[in-house]
Amino acid sequence: MLRTEKEKILVKVPCREEVRRKFYQRFGEKCEFVFTEDYSGDYSGDVAECKTLKSREEFLQNCLRDAEVIIGEPDEAELQQAENLKWLQITWAGADKYTKMQNIRRDFVLTNASGAFGIVISEYVIGSIIALYRSFPAYQKKQRNHVWEKGNSVDTLFGKKVLILGTGDIGKNVAARLRPFGVHITGVKRNVAGIKGKTDKECKEYFDEIFSIDELDRILPNMDIVTGCLPGTKETAGLFNEARLRTMKKDAVLINVGRGSLIVNDDLVRILSAGHLKGAVLDVSETEPLAEESPLWDMENVILTPHIAGPSFGGDRMTENLIWDICIQNLERFLEGKELCHRVNLEAGY
Repeated sequence: MLRTEKEKILVKVPCREEVRRKFYQRFGEKCEFVFTEDYSGDYSGDVAECKTLKSREEFLQNCLRDAEVIIGEPDEAELQQAENLKWLQITWAGADKYTKMQNIRRDFVLTNASGAFGIVISEYVIGSIIALYRSFPAYQKKQRNHVWEKGNSVDTLFGKKVLILGTGDIGKNVAARLRPFGVHITGVKRNVAGIKGKTDKECKEYFDEIFSIDELDRILPNMDIVTGCLPGTKETAGLFNEARLRTMKKDAVLINVGRGSLIVNDDLVRILSAGHLKGAVLDVSETEPLAEESPLWDMENVILTPHIAGPSFGGDRMTENLIWDICIQNLERFLEGKELCHRVNLEAGY
């Protein structure tokens, strides 16, 4: 039987006018769109259904209840209201917010925006490595204190051994952009069935070799730069504890742009305080925001940023466009009854 009613699509993220036009032009005959930013508490536009704050809230509750598709990041309470939800398209790469939820239905399809963030995050990684190798944090402190004084710590990327934990879109982009610096690149995957060292096309194009995460302890002591691009799962939580951090080279650099749970913060503090590791770059933290009393704030060889390596909206327009491309392509597949891209396994966590 042919469906006569339009699919109800709830868009819970900021959406530029040109993107809205794309939605209406391509899907207007089949879909009914609601953009929640039009009904926010300070909205002053002429929306017939929402004249007061109370009516706006009621309207949005009804939208959640009726929505068959949501684009954005609803919280657990909102998902509990979405009783007709068939598909949730998030605009992040990480989906652990949803895999950790205990009181939601598990019968909807969850997809992420994996593939949109590789370029912007890889540039963050390279910039951070160079910043540590050239002691930029220390020079920034000198600048604030009006001190014109040379340091004696200089290093280069050339010839370094780089370990990238995670060989998905972000890991591959980091590898591709590091390659011109003359580094040796090793990838680590969670599942590498039958692979020992050198492998298939994936390896040849991006990595010099790929190993299973089971071999991490064997290869980690040889690495100069270690970059975490892994999702947050039970298997990756606390992977870099004190014992494993101590096996790293004394002058190694540790970078985390995946999930903060990868590194045990207190253990990292102890390692750095003991003079082990050249430094660390943390765009994510075991707890966010990072506790105000954490010693990591005041360490000169630590670069901290508040989860901004791969911004979704309000940052890089190219990344934002890539996110919308994924959403539009998936909506087209959804309406055609095809398998959606970038599906997330709610049980596995990725």
